[in-house]
Amino acid sequence: MDPLRHEAIHNERHIKVICIGAGASGLCLAYKLQRSFRSYTLTVYEKNPKVGGTWYENRYPGCACDVPSHNYVYSFEPKPDFTAVYAGSAELQGYFEGFADKYGLGEYIKLSHVVENTKWKEESGQWEVITRDLTTGEVVHDWCHVLVHASGYLNKPSWPQLPGLEDYQGTKLHSADYDTSVSLQDRDVLLVGAGSSAVQILPAIQPIVKSVTIFIRSPTWVLPDISEQSKQFTPQDIETFVNNPDAVMELRQDNERTMNSIFSMYLKGTVLQGQAKTLLNSVMSEILGDDEDAKENLIPTFAVGCKRVVPSGYNYIKALKQHNVKKVYEGVAAFTPTGVVSDSGSNYDGDVMICATGFDTSYISRYPIIGPDRRNLQAEWADSIMGYMGVGMSDFPNTFSFTGPYTPISNGPTLIAIEAQADYICSMIDRYQTEPIHSISLKKQVCVEFKEHVAGFMEKAVWTDNCRNSLNNGKIGSRVPTTWPGSTLHYLEAMKEPRWDDWEIRYSGNRFSYLGNGISQTEWDPTADLGYYVAKNDDNGAWSSRWKRTALMNKSGSQPARELHRQAKLAVKPVAEKSILPTEMRKTAIQAVAEAS
Repeated sequence: MDPLRHEAIHNERHIKVICIGAGASGLCLAYKLQRSFRSYTLTVYEKNPKVGGTWYENRYPGCACDVPSHNYVYSFEPKPDFTAVYAGSAELQGYFEGFADKYGLGEYIKLSHVVENTKWKEESGQWEVITRDLTTGEVVHDWCHVLVHASGYLNKPSWPQLPGLEDYQGTKLHSADYDTSVSLQDRDVLLVGAGSSAVQILPAIQPIVKSVTIFIRSPTWVLPDISEQSKQFTPQDIETFVNNPDAVMELRQDNERTMNSIFSMYLKGTVLQGQAKTLLNSVMSEILGDDEDAKENLIPTFAVGCKRVVPSGYNYIKALKQHNVKKVYEGVAAFTPTGVVSDSGSNYDGDVMICATGFDTSYISRYPIIGPDRRNLQAEWADSIMGYMGVGMSDFPNTFSFTGPYTPISNGPTLIAIEAQADYICSMIDRYQTEPIHSISLKKQVCVEFKEHVAGFMEKAVWTDNCRNSLNNGKIGSRVPTTWPGSTLHYLEAMKEPRWDDWEIRYSGNRFSYLGNGISQTEWDPTADLGYYVAKNDDNGAWSSRWKRTALMNKSGSQPARELHRQAKLAVKPVAEKSILPTEMRKTAIQAVAEAS
């Protein structure tokens, strides 16, 4: 009797995967599984009626990405015909919809399905997942071997937790769940918040509203536009990019090299931090002119990068100067039926209120995640976040996350980190599928030690300076900042190979049963070369040391030598006491900070 194929070494048992969320992360996982795996079933549950996640949900006036558009793409899937340097939400939503269509990812996705509960079943080594079809109301009971949480970092609107919110009788809008059917024409608007969203909203609504009162509790570093023309690509630019892929690649690589040369700006007391702060202080002062009150309240004293630096700030500052804009340099203490009460007790009325108050970044999921011993991750992370490198959660088996705590979300494009996380999760799935594994879970002590390392690093980083940011869930010093303790390149190297000793692997039966009947996978491939290992005249195999593998990965020696931890675009000097920078030098320097942030 001939040997059986399913008994060969590393036989791929069929695996069932459920992914929650069809935004950038969920789509990337679906693509990666489709590209590399063959014996699997994937279901992606998405609560919205379309894919896209953040870019489907965020549609407030002026909404755009603050990363250069050609770099806010998957590394393997450029888009040459972006119309603007900073793409609007609709254009980015189109990118992700087009990506899903191009690769036929729709077959895995169930739209308008909200997850209501997830529960680990120890005996079977499986997750039970309960969803509800928002179209029909039907409750769907499903299960999987591996559960992936791709529900996003910025997907829970954070309404102000202040008295009287429900008493307000005007129209209430939130930047993270904006109702585009509401007309603001000739309305009196109250804009609560002055962060990234408000900086985009104010210039978009100011020309059409009767009045807008903006409440600025704390300042934000903003980047004045380099020029009005820099916002849009000309038809000639787009034609060049479409017909010359090398031009797009050159632009993308130049942007990435700039971003990745400037990480030390995010460390306290470095040369680049000092240069960036001097530059932005100067250009913001120049634009604000003689308005000393505005300078005092709009120019931060905290480090550049403590809060995310906001591009296109010139339009924001220009809008603040318009006759129909009232600036209130304090927060909101309460709401009334007709408006709000400021921290100082003053009343302000308006018939439309836009809360540009960001997101709940507590990382507490909207649905229960019930693990071993009936532990609920919602409760555990409400007490203390115990995440791991953006992908793991302590002691919860066969489950992984995208853009979880300690993802590099604050110092570069997020999509490259998402790709690294997808590859990491796929490596976990691959091992699970080809060995007799019951479960893979992250060791609790590993999370404890990892968090201790992050806390020590953050004392040297700008994210623990005196500012409110999403890394601290909108508070000052409320927790260890939840970004990655290093640069994007640092993260990519850390995620390249899993640290298997950080994970507890439990087997079903003999762990060596994967060796099977002694027949290799090569012998089961009728087209394979059975002598493949001698088909070479020199040693071109994989490098044995990490430094050699890293040098191969980063193409060491391919670029001219550079000065380490410096960025020439920032190293510019004032030419006169009151002339901040020569125009072209200033444009270059501002662009450097924009790309880095």
